[in-house]
Amino acid sequence: MANHSQGASTHTQNPPSHVVTALIGAKLIAYRVNRKPEQLHQLLGMARMATALNVLSYHDHDQLLLELERLCVEEVSHD
Repeated sequence: MANHSQGASTHTQNPPSHVVTALIGAKLIAYRVNRKPEQLHQLLGMARMATALNVLSYHDHDQLLLELERLCVEEVSHD
Protein backbone atom coordinates (compact mmCIF):
# COMPACT_ATOMS: atom_id res chain seq x y z
CA MET A 1 0.00 0.00 0.00
CA ALA A 2 2.89 2.37 0.71
CA ASN A 3 4.21 1.86 -2.82
CA HIS A 4 0.82 2.71 -4.30
CA SER A 5 0.50 5.98 -2.37
CA GLN A 6 4.10 6.91 -3.12
CA GLY A 7 3.53 6.32 -6.82
CA ALA A 8 0.38 8.40 -6.75
CA SER A 9 2.12 11.36 -5.12
CA THR A 10 5.05 11.13 -7.54
CA HIS A 11 2.64 11.00 -10.45
CA THR A 12 0.92 14.24 -9.39
CA GLN A 13 4.11 16.26 -8.89
CA ASN A 14 4.99 18.55 -11.79
CA PRO A 15 8.07 20.69 -12.34
CA PRO A 16 7.42 24.35 -11.47
CA SER A 17 7.83 25.39 -15.10
CA HIS A 18 4.97 23.08 -16.15
CA VAL A 19 2.69 24.48 -13.47
CA VAL A 20 3.56 28.05 -14.44
CA THR A 21 2.99 27.30 -18.12
CA ALA A 22 -0.40 25.79 -17.33
CA LEU A 23 -1.44 28.75 -15.14
CA ILE A 24 -0.31 31.37 -17.63
CA GLY A 25 -1.91 29.40 -20.47
CA ALA A 26 -5.25 29.31 -18.67
CA LYS A 27 -5.07 33.06 -18.00
CA LEU A 28 -4.10 33.68 -21.63
CA ILE A 29 -7.14 31.77 -22.86
CA ALA A 30 -9.40 33.80 -20.56
CA TYR A 31 -7.80 37.02 -21.82
CA ARG A 32 -8.29 35.98 -25.45
CA VAL A 33 -11.99 35.53 -24.74
CA ASN A 34 -12.71 38.53 -22.50
CA ARG A 35 -9.93 41.06 -23.20
CA LYS A 36 -10.31 42.77 -19.83
CA PRO A 37 -7.51 45.16 -18.83
CA GLU A 38 -7.14 43.53 -15.41
CA GLN A 39 -6.52 40.17 -17.12
CA LEU A 40 -3.74 41.73 -19.17
CA HIS A 41 -2.15 43.24 -16.06
CA GLN A 42 -2.37 39.91 -14.25
CA LEU A 43 -0.73 38.08 -17.16
CA LEU A 44 2.08 40.62 -17.36
CA GLY A 45 2.69 40.36 -13.62
CA MET A 46 2.65 36.57 -13.64
CA ALA A 47 5.08 36.45 -16.57
CA ARG A 48 7.41 38.98 -14.93
CA MET A 49 7.41 37.07 -11.65
CA ALA A 50 7.87 33.67 -13.30
CA THR A 51 10.83 34.98 -15.30
CA ALA A 52 12.39 36.54 -12.20
CA LEU A 53 12.05 33.18 -10.40
CA ASN A 54 13.61 31.37 -13.38
CA VAL A 55 10.61 29.14 -14.01
CA LEU A 56 9.76 30.88 -17.31
CA SER A 57 12.53 31.32 -19.86
CA TYR A 58 13.30 34.71 -21.35
CA HIS A 59 12.38 33.30 -24.75
CA ASP A 60 8.94 32.17 -23.51
CA HIS A 61 8.48 35.52 -21.75
CA ASP A 62 9.24 37.37 -24.98
CA GLN A 63 6.89 35.13 -26.95
CA LEU A 64 4.10 35.79 -24.46
CA LEU A 65 4.68 39.56 -24.68
CA LEU A 66 4.50 39.40 -28.49
CA GLU A 67 1.25 37.44 -28.29
CA LEU A 68 -0.24 39.90 -25.80
CA GLU A 69 0.79 42.83 -27.97
CA ARG A 70 -0.85 41.19 -30.98
CA LEU A 71 -4.03 40.61 -29.00
CA CYS A 72 -4.08 44.20 -27.75
CA VAL A 73 -4.09 45.64 -31.27
CA GLU A 74 -6.41 43.01 -32.72
CA GLU A 75 -9.96 44.23 -33.10
CA VAL A 76 -12.47 42.38 -30.99
CA SER A 77 -16.13 42.10 -31.91
CA HIS A 78 -18.53 41.09 -29.17
CA ASP A 79 -21.68 40.26 -31.09
